[in-house]
Amino acid sequence: MPSFITMVIATSIWVYFDARAVGVRKGRIQGFGNMNPGGWFFACLLLWIVAFPFYIVKRAEFRHINSL
Repeated sequence: MPSFITMVIATSIWVYFDARAVGVRKGRIQGFGNMNPGGWFFACLLLWIVAFPFYIVKRAEFRHINSL
């Protein structure tokens, strides 16, 4: 169990820094993914089983929006 908690914390921290690097900002997309990096961090920390895979899917959308 401690290794799972460590993994959740580590991946949540990675999501925060990755979201900042990708340029994630609130208001860029619609729906559940409409969060800033801090929101993504807490979503992954508290609802990791849902939020982490969702971030991985939405990451490409954020990258595409910020490249325009």
